[in-house]
Amino acid sequence: MNRVLSASVFVLLALASWGTQAVAADLRIGLAIPESGSFAPLGRQVREGFEVWQIENNDEFTDLVEGEDRCDAASGVESAQSLAEAGVDIVVGYLCAESLAAALPILSAEGIPVLTLTVRADILTEEAQRNDWRFYRLAPRDSKEAEVATEAIISLWADQSFALIEDGTIQGRELVEAIRVALEERGLKPNFIDNYRPGQDRQPSLVRRLKAAGVSRVFAGGDRSDLAIIARDAKAAGLDLRFMGGDALNAPRGEIPIPEGTLAIIATDALPDAASSSAASAFAEVGLPIEGLRLPAYVAAQILGALAPMHESSNLGDLLERGQYGTALGIVSFDSDGERQQPGFSLAEWRDGRFERVTSGTPQN
Repeated sequence: MNRVLSASVFVLLALASWGTQAVAADLRIGLAIPESGSFAPLGRQVREGFEVWQIENNDEFTDLVEGEDRCDAASGVESAQSLAEAGVDIVVGYLCAESLAAALPILSAEGIPVLTLTVRADILTEEAQRNDWRFYRLAPRDSKEAEVATEAIISLWADQSFALIEDGTIQGRELVEAIRVALEERGLKPNFIDNYRPGQDRQPSLVRRLKAAGVSRVFAGGDRSDLAIIARDAKAAGLDLRFMGGDALNAPRGEIPIPEGTLAIIATDALPDAASSSAASAFAEVGLPIEGLRLPAYVAAQILGALAPMHESSNLGDLLERGQYGTALGIVSFDSDGERQQPGFSLAEWRDGRFERVTSGTPQN
Protein backbone atom coordinates (compact mmCIF):
# COMPACT_ATOMS: atom_id res chain seq x y z
CA MET A 1 0.00 0.00 0.00
CA ASN A 2 1.37 3.42 -0.89
CA ARG A 3 1.77 5.98 1.86
CA VAL A 4 2.25 9.60 0.85
CA LEU A 5 3.02 12.07 3.59
CA SER A 6 1.74 15.46 2.37
CA ALA A 7 4.11 18.22 1.30
CA SER A 8 7.34 16.38 1.96
CA VAL A 9 6.41 13.72 -0.58
CA PHE A 10 7.83 11.11 1.83
CA VAL A 11 7.06 7.79 0.20
CA LEU A 12 7.36 4.44 1.94
CA LEU A 13 6.40 1.17 0.32
CA ALA A 14 5.48 -1.56 2.79
CA LEU A 15 6.94 -4.48 0.89
CA ALA A 16 4.91 -7.22 2.49
CA SER A 17 1.56 -5.77 1.57
CA TRP A 18 1.65 -2.84 -0.80
CA GLY A 19 -0.40 -3.03 -3.95
CA THR A 20 -0.81 -0.24 -6.45
CA GLN A 21 -4.27 -1.21 -7.71
CA ALA A 22 -3.46 -0.22 -11.28
CA VAL A 23 -2.16 3.24 -10.43
CA ALA A 24 1.02 2.41 -12.33
CA ALA A 25 -1.01 2.25 -15.51
CA ASP A 26 -0.72 6.02 -15.91
CA LEU A 27 3.08 6.03 -16.06
CA ARG A 28 4.83 5.52 -19.40
CA ILE A 29 8.26 3.96 -18.93
CA GLY A 30 11.02 3.56 -21.46
CA LEU A 31 13.48 0.69 -21.12
CA ALA A 32 16.81 1.41 -22.80
CA ILE A 33 18.29 -2.07 -22.86
CA PRO A 34 20.36 -4.34 -25.11
CA GLU A 35 18.07 -6.45 -27.28
CA SER A 36 20.67 -8.33 -29.32
CA GLY A 37 24.34 -9.23 -29.23
CA SER A 38 26.48 -10.25 -26.28
CA PHE A 39 24.73 -7.85 -23.87
CA ALA A 40 21.22 -9.12 -24.68
CA PRO A 41 21.04 -11.33 -21.54
CA LEU A 42 21.44 -8.19 -19.41
CA GLY A 43 18.57 -6.52 -21.24
CA ARG A 44 16.47 -9.60 -20.66
CA GLN A 45 17.23 -9.44 -16.93
CA VAL A 46 16.00 -5.83 -16.77
CA ARG A 47 12.80 -6.78 -18.55
CA GLU A 48 12.30 -9.75 -16.21
CA GLY A 49 12.76 -7.57 -13.14
CA PHE A 50 9.90 -5.34 -14.28
CA GLU A 51 7.77 -8.35 -15.21
CA VAL A 52 8.16 -9.93 -11.77
CA TRP A 53 7.00 -6.70 -10.13
CA GLN A 54 4.01 -6.52 -12.45
CA ILE A 55 3.03 -10.14 -11.74
CA GLU A 56 3.37 -9.61 -8.00
CA ASN A 57 1.18 -6.52 -8.05
CA ASN A 58 -1.38 -7.64 -10.65
CA ASP A 59 -0.54 -4.47 -12.48
CA GLU A 60 0.99 -3.23 -15.68
CA PHE A 61 2.45 0.06 -16.71
CA THR A 62 0.40 1.40 -19.61
CA ASP A 63 3.44 1.58 -21.85
CA LEU A 64 6.68 -0.26 -21.25
CA VAL A 65 8.46 0.96 -24.36
CA GLU A 66 11.83 -0.48 -25.30
CA GLY A 67 14.65 1.30 -27.08
CA GLU A 68 17.78 -0.63 -27.94
CA ASP A 69 20.98 0.21 -26.08
CA ARG A 70 23.93 -1.30 -27.96
CA CYS A 71 26.37 0.31 -25.54
CA ASP A 72 27.62 2.90 -28.02
CA ALA A 73 26.92 6.57 -28.60
CA ALA A 74 24.97 6.01 -31.80
CA SER A 75 22.44 3.73 -30.11
CA GLY A 76 22.19 6.19 -27.22
CA VAL A 77 21.08 8.90 -29.63
CA GLU A 78 18.75 6.64 -31.60
CA SER A 79 17.02 5.15 -28.57
CA ALA A 80 16.68 8.53 -26.84
CA GLN A 81 15.00 9.99 -29.90
CA SER A 82 12.62 7.05 -30.29
CA LEU A 83 11.70 6.99 -26.60
CA ALA A 84 11.10 10.74 -26.57
CA GLU A 85 8.87 10.42 -29.63
CA ALA A 86 6.96 7.64 -27.83
CA GLY A 87 6.15 10.12 -25.04
CA VAL A 88 7.66 8.22 -22.14
CA ASP A 89 7.73 9.87 -18.71
CA ILE A 90 11.01 8.32 -17.58
CA VAL A 91 13.69 6.03 -19.01
CA VAL A 92 15.27 3.18 -17.07
CA GLY A 93 18.40 1.47 -18.30
CA TYR A 94 21.35 2.63 -20.40
CA LEU A 95 23.79 0.04 -19.15
CA CYS A 96 26.95 1.63 -20.57
CA ALA A 97 28.46 5.07 -20.06
CA GLU A 98 28.84 5.76 -23.80
CA SER A 99 25.17 5.31 -24.66
CA LEU A 100 24.02 7.02 -21.46
CA ALA A 101 26.14 10.12 -22.08
CA ALA A 102 24.79 10.39 -25.62
CA ALA A 103 21.16 9.95 -24.54
CA LEU A 104 21.10 12.32 -21.59
CA PRO A 105 21.18 15.64 -23.51
CA ILE A 106 18.33 14.53 -25.79
CA LEU A 107 16.07 13.19 -23.05
CA SER A 108 16.84 16.03 -20.63
CA ALA A 109 15.89 18.58 -23.28
CA GLU A 110 12.48 16.89 -23.38
CA GLY A 111 12.18 16.91 -19.58
CA ILE A 112 12.53 13.12 -19.34
CA PRO A 113 14.62 11.81 -16.42
CA VAL A 114 16.92 8.82 -16.83
CA LEU A 115 17.52 6.21 -14.12
CA THR A 116 20.54 4.01 -14.79
CA LEU A 117 20.97 0.70 -13.02
CA THR A 118 24.64 0.12 -13.78
CA VAL A 119 26.77 3.10 -14.82
CA ARG A 120 29.13 4.17 -12.02
CA ALA A 121 31.44 6.73 -13.65
CA ASP A 122 31.87 9.83 -11.46
CA ILE A 123 32.28 12.06 -14.51
CA LEU A 124 28.63 11.62 -15.46
CA THR A 125 27.48 13.28 -12.26
CA GLU A 126 29.81 16.19 -12.95
CA GLU A 127 28.54 16.47 -16.52
CA ALA A 128 24.94 16.26 -15.34
CA GLN A 129 25.50 19.10 -12.89
CA ARG A 130 27.20 21.24 -15.51
CA ASN A 131 24.57 20.64 -18.20
CA ASP A 132 21.48 20.34 -16.01
CA TRP A 133 20.81 16.79 -17.18
CA ARG A 134 18.03 14.84 -15.51
CA PHE A 135 20.25 11.99 -14.32
CA TYR A 136 19.65 9.49 -11.51
CA ARG A 137 21.27 6.18 -10.67
CA LEU A 138 20.73 3.17 -8.47
CA ALA A 139 24.32 2.06 -9.08
CA PRO A 140 26.98 3.41 -6.71
CA ARG A 141 29.53 5.84 -8.10
CA ASP A 142 33.06 4.56 -8.62
CA SER A 143 34.68 6.75 -5.97
CA LYS A 144 32.64 5.08 -3.21
CA GLU A 145 34.53 1.82 -3.78
CA ALA A 146 37.83 3.44 -2.76
CA GLU A 147 36.18 5.08 0.25
CA VAL A 148 34.89 1.75 1.59
CA ALA A 149 38.23 0.06 0.88
CA THR A 150 40.08 2.81 2.75
CA GLU A 151 37.89 2.38 5.81
CA ALA A 152 38.34 -1.39 5.71
CA ILE A 153 42.13 -1.12 5.53
CA ILE A 154 42.24 1.35 8.39
CA SER A 155 39.98 -0.73 10.63
CA LEU A 156 41.58 -4.11 9.86
CA TRP A 157 45.17 -3.49 8.80
CA ALA A 158 46.33 -0.33 10.57
CA ASP A 159 48.67 -2.42 12.75
CA GLN A 160 49.77 -4.73 9.93
CA SER A 161 52.41 -4.42 7.22
CA PHE A 162 50.49 -4.13 3.97
CA ALA A 163 50.98 -3.58 0.26
CA LEU A 164 48.93 -1.88 -2.42
CA ILE A 165 49.35 -3.47 -5.85
CA GLU A 166 47.53 -2.87 -9.14
CA ASP A 167 47.37 -4.41 -12.59
CA GLY A 168 48.24 -1.35 -14.67
CA THR A 169 44.74 -0.92 -16.11
CA ILE A 170 43.00 2.41 -15.75
CA GLN A 171 40.45 0.91 -13.36
CA GLY A 172 43.00 -0.85 -11.17
CA ARG A 173 45.44 2.05 -11.11
CA GLU A 174 42.81 4.66 -10.27
CA LEU A 175 41.31 2.52 -7.51
CA VAL A 176 44.64 1.91 -5.80
CA GLU A 177 45.78 5.51 -6.19
CA ALA A 178 42.55 6.78 -4.64
CA ILE A 179 43.03 4.40 -1.72
CA ARG A 180 46.68 5.43 -1.28
CA VAL A 181 45.84 9.13 -1.21
CA ALA A 182 42.97 8.62 1.23
CA LEU A 183 45.10 6.48 3.54
CA GLU A 184 47.95 8.97 3.60
CA GLU A 185 45.51 11.78 4.36
CA ARG A 186 44.54 9.72 7.41
CA GLY A 187 48.17 9.20 8.41
CA LEU A 188 48.56 5.61 7.23
CA LYS A 189 51.10 4.68 4.57
CA PRO A 190 51.43 1.31 2.83
CA ASN A 191 54.67 -0.53 3.39
CA PHE A 192 54.95 -1.40 -0.28
CA ILE A 193 53.38 -0.20 -3.57
CA ASP A 194 53.80 -2.05 -6.83
CA ASN A 195 52.14 -3.06 -10.07
CA TYR A 196 52.00 -6.25 -12.06
CA ARG A 197 51.23 -7.38 -15.56
CA PRO A 198 47.74 -8.91 -15.77
CA GLY A 199 46.79 -12.12 -17.52
CA GLN A 200 49.94 -14.06 -16.72
CA ASP A 201 50.05 -17.77 -15.89
CA ARG A 202 52.50 -17.12 -13.06
CA GLN A 203 53.58 -14.09 -11.01
CA PRO A 204 56.99 -15.09 -9.58
CA SER A 205 58.60 -11.64 -9.81
CA LEU A 206 55.75 -9.96 -7.95
CA VAL A 207 55.80 -12.66 -5.28
CA ARG A 208 59.53 -12.18 -4.77
CA ARG A 209 59.02 -8.46 -4.34
CA LEU A 210 56.21 -9.00 -1.84
CA LYS A 211 58.42 -11.38 0.11
CA ALA A 212 61.29 -8.90 0.15
CA ALA A 213 58.91 -6.17 1.36
CA GLY A 214 57.92 -8.31 4.35
CA VAL A 215 54.21 -7.58 4.09
CA SER A 216 51.45 -9.78 5.45
CA ARG A 217 48.43 -8.09 3.87
CA VAL A 218 47.86 -7.17 0.20
CA PHE A 219 45.21 -5.05 -1.46
CA ALA A 220 45.08 -5.90 -5.17
CA GLY A 221 43.53 -3.58 -7.71
CA GLY A 222 42.87 -6.15 -10.40
CA ASP A 223 40.62 -8.96 -11.46
CA ARG A 224 39.80 -12.24 -9.80
CA SER A 225 41.91 -14.54 -11.96
CA ASP A 226 45.08 -12.51 -11.40
CA LEU A 227 44.57 -12.42 -7.65
CA ALA A 228 44.03 -16.18 -7.62
CA ILE A 229 47.36 -16.72 -9.40
CA ILE A 230 49.20 -14.29 -7.11
CA ALA A 231 47.77 -16.01 -4.03
CA ARG A 232 48.65 -19.46 -5.36
CA ASP A 233 52.24 -18.45 -6.16
CA ALA A 234 52.62 -16.67 -2.82
CA LYS A 235 51.50 -19.79 -0.96
CA ALA A 236 53.91 -21.95 -2.98
CA ALA A 237 56.72 -19.57 -1.97
CA GLY A 238 55.86 -20.02 1.69
CA LEU A 239 54.24 -16.61 2.19
CA ASP A 240 51.31 -16.30 4.56
CA LEU A 241 49.42 -13.41 2.95
CA ARG A 242 45.87 -12.16 3.40
CA PHE A 243 44.24 -10.48 0.40
CA MET A 244 41.64 -7.80 -0.28
CA GLY A 245 40.41 -6.49 -3.60
CA GLY A 246 37.71 -4.44 -5.24
CA ASP A 247 34.40 -5.26 -6.87
CA ALA A 248 36.26 -6.88 -9.78
CA LEU A 249 36.70 -9.93 -7.53
CA ASN A 250 32.96 -10.56 -7.70
CA ALA A 251 33.30 -12.41 -10.99
CA PRO A 252 32.78 -15.96 -12.24
CA ARG A 253 35.08 -18.54 -10.71
CA GLY A 254 38.12 -19.51 -12.70
CA GLU A 255 40.15 -22.67 -12.70
CA ILE A 256 42.27 -21.41 -9.81
CA PRO A 257 40.29 -20.57 -6.65
CA ILE A 258 40.81 -17.47 -4.59
CA PRO A 259 41.79 -18.18 -0.98
CA GLU A 260 39.17 -18.70 1.70
CA GLY A 261 38.92 -15.50 3.71
CA THR A 262 39.74 -13.17 0.80
CA LEU A 263 38.11 -9.79 1.40
CA ALA A 264 36.47 -7.70 -1.30
CA ILE A 265 34.64 -4.41 -1.64
CA ILE A 266 31.46 -5.67 -3.30
CA ALA A 267 28.50 -3.77 -4.71
CA THR A 268 25.98 -4.12 -1.88
CA ASP A 269 23.15 -5.08 -4.21
CA ALA A 270 25.11 -8.15 -5.36
CA LEU A 271 25.48 -9.69 -1.92
CA PRO A 272 23.44 -12.85 -1.22
CA ASP A 273 21.53 -11.21 1.63
CA ALA A 274 20.76 -8.01 -0.28
CA ALA A 275 17.19 -8.76 -1.33
CA SER A 276 14.24 -8.85 1.04
CA SER A 277 12.56 -12.19 1.67
CA SER A 278 9.40 -11.00 -0.09
CA ALA A 279 11.36 -10.14 -3.23
CA ALA A 280 13.17 -13.49 -3.09
CA SER A 281 9.79 -15.22 -2.89
CA ALA A 282 8.42 -13.23 -5.81
CA PHE A 283 11.29 -14.32 -8.03
CA ALA A 284 11.17 -17.90 -6.76
CA GLU A 285 7.48 -18.15 -7.66
CA VAL A 286 8.29 -17.52 -11.33
CA GLY A 287 11.41 -19.67 -11.27
CA LEU A 288 13.99 -16.89 -11.65
CA PRO A 289 17.10 -16.39 -9.52
CA ILE A 290 17.77 -12.93 -8.15
CA GLU A 291 21.01 -12.28 -9.95
CA GLY A 292 22.47 -9.82 -12.40
CA LEU A 293 20.19 -6.89 -13.12
CA ARG A 294 16.91 -8.51 -12.13
CA LEU A 295 16.95 -7.14 -8.60
CA PRO A 296 17.91 -3.52 -9.49
CA ALA A 297 15.26 -3.53 -12.22
CA TYR A 298 12.66 -4.85 -9.77
CA VAL A 299 13.60 -2.07 -7.33
CA ALA A 300 13.27 0.51 -10.10
CA ALA A 301 9.78 -0.83 -10.83
CA GLN A 302 8.90 -0.55 -7.14
CA ILE A 303 10.02 3.07 -7.02
CA LEU A 304 8.16 4.00 -10.20
CA GLY A 305 5.05 2.22 -9.00
CA ALA A 306 5.12 4.42 -5.92
CA LEU A 307 5.59 7.57 -7.99
CA ALA A 308 2.84 6.79 -10.48
CA PRO A 309 -0.06 8.29 -8.49
CA MET A 310 1.78 11.62 -8.22
CA HIS A 311 3.60 12.03 -11.50
CA GLU A 312 0.90 13.99 -13.30
CA SER A 313 0.84 16.70 -10.64
CA SER A 314 4.55 16.82 -9.78
CA ASN A 315 7.86 16.70 -11.61
CA LEU A 316 9.24 13.16 -11.61
CA GLY A 317 12.76 14.34 -10.90
CA ASP A 318 11.56 16.36 -7.93
CA LEU A 319 9.66 13.34 -6.64
CA LEU A 320 12.73 11.13 -6.92
CA GLU A 321 14.84 13.63 -4.97
CA ARG A 322 12.25 14.33 -2.27
CA GLY A 323 11.13 10.78 -1.63
CA GLN A 324 12.31 7.80 0.34
CA TYR A 325 11.29 4.42 -0.97
CA GLY A 326 11.03 1.17 0.93
CA THR A 327 12.21 -1.43 -1.56
CA ALA A 328 13.58 -4.95 -1.80
CA LEU A 329 16.98 -3.37 -1.06
CA GLY A 330 15.74 -1.40 1.93
CA ILE A 331 15.26 2.35 1.91
CA VAL A 332 16.35 4.02 -1.33
CA SER A 333 16.60 7.78 -1.76
CA PHE A 334 18.39 10.17 -4.09
CA ASP A 335 20.23 13.42 -3.43
CA SER A 336 19.99 16.60 -5.50
CA ASP A 337 22.70 15.28 -7.84
CA GLY A 338 20.69 12.16 -8.57
CA GLU A 339 23.01 9.91 -6.57
CA ARG A 340 21.60 7.13 -4.44
CA GLN A 341 22.25 8.16 -0.84
CA GLN A 342 22.62 4.70 0.68
CA PRO A 343 26.05 2.99 0.76
CA GLY A 344 26.63 1.26 -2.55
CA PHE A 345 29.56 -0.95 -1.55
CA SER A 346 30.11 -3.28 1.39
CA LEU A 347 33.01 -5.26 2.77
CA ALA A 348 32.55 -8.97 2.07
CA GLU A 349 34.54 -12.14 2.71
CA TRP A 350 34.90 -15.25 0.55
CA ARG A 351 33.42 -18.09 2.59
CA ASP A 352 32.40 -21.54 1.42
CA GLY A 353 32.20 -20.60 -2.22
CA ARG A 354 30.59 -17.16 -2.09
CA PHE A 355 31.12 -13.64 -0.86
CA GLU A 356 29.24 -12.87 2.34
CA ARG A 357 28.77 -9.51 4.00
CA VAL A 358 31.21 -8.81 6.83
CA THR A 359 29.45 -7.96 10.06
CA SER A 360 30.74 -6.68 13.37
CA GLY A 361 33.38 -8.95 14.85
CA THR A 362 34.48 -10.45 11.55
CA PRO A 363 36.62 -11.18 9.64
CA GLN A 364 39.76 -12.67 11.13
CA ASN A 365 41.94 -10.54 8.85
